[in-house]
Amino acid sequence: MNMKFHHMNLCSENVPRLSEFYRSVFALGSVDYQRVNTADGYGGNVDFVTDGAIEFHLARRDVDLGFRMKHIINPLDRGHFCFRTDDIQAFKRRLEEKKIPYSDYGTWAMAGWYQIFFHDPDGNIIEVHQTGK
Repeated sequence: MNMKFHHMNLCSENVPRLSEFYRSVFALGSVDYQRVNTADGYGGNVDFVTDGAIEFHLARRDVDLGFRMKHIINPLDRGHFCFRTDDIQAFKRRLEEKKIPYSDYGTWAMAGWYQIFFHDPDGNIIEVHQTGK
């Protein structure tokens, strides 16, 4: 199972302002992703920017997402960081072996991304996803 750091998600009440800041200060470019359109999920404004290697996903803060999606972990309240894997099932087994609870969001926000979220010991939210699921 391979793991690679993929992105940092930052939440804001003003995504265009945050995007302009990162684009202008760090000369970041765009990433174009197809989002999944879900009625009960997240319909907030998102911008995807990159330096060519690492991405920032700038998203409208949504403190109620976890409640609507019936998950304990809400990745769009305080933001999160993300690793991409080539074997999400093996990674889920690793978490289960270590008795680390996680929220399995499946494919809900990004087309083709199977996403899970969990906490580190200090409460920071981590996403791990696999593409092509």
